[in-house]
Amino acid sequence: MKYVTLFLVLSLVVMMAEPGDCFWRHFKNMWNTARSIYHGTKAGLRSYREQTHQQPGHGGGNQQQQYIVFEDED
Repeated sequence: MKYVTLFLVLSLVVMMAEPGDCFWRHFKNMWNTARSIYHGTKAGLRSYREQTHQQPGHGGGNQQQQYIVFEDED
């Protein structure tokens, strides 16, 4: 019931807003900011993963494993 009341109150506020209030412009700015934060975080995480996989000792990347072969002396 709280959510229904909250939805009705907020929708009433939006509908009563005058065109000079520019609510949609602010909403669009918030949406674009959230998208920028999301895409920036995603790119940073991808860069971090690529960087850590290229460093030696992390088990990733194109590293070749070296094996020690012991020969029997017969």
